[in-house]
Amino acid sequence: MRMGTSRQSGFILVVTLWMLAVITIGAAYFADRVATSVSLAARSQETTEALIELASTRAEILFRLGTVRVSNFGLGQTAQDAIALDNRPYRGSGQDIVRLQDSRGLINVNFVDATMLRRLLGQLGIPAENREALLDTLNDYTDTDDLRRLNGAESAEYRTRNLPPPPNDWLITPWQLQNIIGWREQPALWKDEKLQDVVSTARVLGFNPNTAPRDALAAFPGSSPELADKIIERRTLSPFNDVAELSALTGQTVIEPDNVVFFPGENIRLTLESDKIPWALRYQITLTPFGDSVPWRVDYYLKSGLTHSPPSANNPAIANSPNSQPAPLPKRATLPPTPNPTL
Repeated sequence: MRMGTSRQSGFILVVTLWMLAVITIGAAYFADRVATSVSLAARSQETTEALIELASTRAEILFRLGTVRVSNFGLGQTAQDAIALDNRPYRGSGQDIVRLQDSRGLINVNFVDATMLRRLLGQLGIPAENREALLDTLNDYTDTDDLRRLNGAESAEYRTRNLPPPPNDWLITPWQLQNIIGWREQPALWKDEKLQDVVSTARVLGFNPNTAPRDALAAFPGSSPELADKIIERRTLSPFNDVAELSALTGQTVIEPDNVVFFPGENIRLTLESDKIPWALRYQITLTPFGDSVPWRVDYYLKSGLTHSPPSANNPAIANSPNSQPAPLPKRATLPPTPNPTL
């Protein structure tokens, strides 16, 4: 009897140990699932808060676009109350970042300036022997005929590669460049979305040195990265008003001065970013102050990669440029306490 009791006790001990092991494993699994759920909930809440901040900042910018006049200083009439339109970062409604870029400061790929576009492609690492082909395929992609340029591509070439045919119309977004034969095979163009940051598809003419990013300024005929830095440093103090001021600073005669405009256009690119989410929201907005319903129109919006980058400590022009640390948005301009009796 004692031997049977001993065996029974041993069996119960083994079963108990197994049960404890199972309970321990189950508790650990449950604790891990709870921790994962808590982490996901916290992350979801953080993302939601970031999206609310972006929406609030977007509403603030759209309100100002509908109520504030544009000047050489940006969205506003003085250097103190204007939001600059050169893509510099501002702190939004929370911890988000907002940037406004005058499309006239970018290189337009619908109204192609061949010289500037060639120079930009060179800055992005495209060999000189490939640049003419890229210009030809771009023009074939947007023109309204089916005649192929020397190095271009029309519908037949796209069908051969099982690609959608050219729209034979203006591009809507810079990301459409990735659909063009020749362009799609150049990985250097798409690294960090650098090309999309410098080009525009807005329906606007002219080039504005007061709002152009460094790469666009360096692509301007007769310019260079060093001259671009000088222009950025000078315009941070006061915007340029005419070609003579620009030539006096750079020591270079401006080629095709009729193409240079020192006032922002009616197309503005709005970029919203947050450290809490791994992408940015980008809107292309056209001001329509004489429109029947709204004072602005959203031409397109999409998610893009983050664009913010740290300032350079070695170059004062870059340190004071749009890549500097974000300042808070200027306060809204207030109306005078008493109305103007002459109005």
